[in-house]
Amino acid sequence: MMNLKEALLREIFDKVGDTISEQIIHEKISQFMRYGNVFLFFEVMSLRKEIERIKKEIQLIKRMIELENPQVSL
Repeated sequence: MMNLKEALLREIFDKVGDTISEQIIHEKISQFMRYGNVFLFFEVMSLRKEIERIKKEIQLIKRMIELENPQVSL
């Protein structure tokens, strides 16, 4: 019978294994099993930073498009 860690590894790898390596998934699950909520907190903070970075990139791209083509409104 699989333990919880193995079950999580298999399930997550089945869902995202084509974009994230098994080693990274294993490391993240190990961190989650060890640190629980603290790990989740830091992952959420990391995602928030990434979202903000992407929003800034999108705004920059929109401005560039508007400068190149003023009649187009995004």
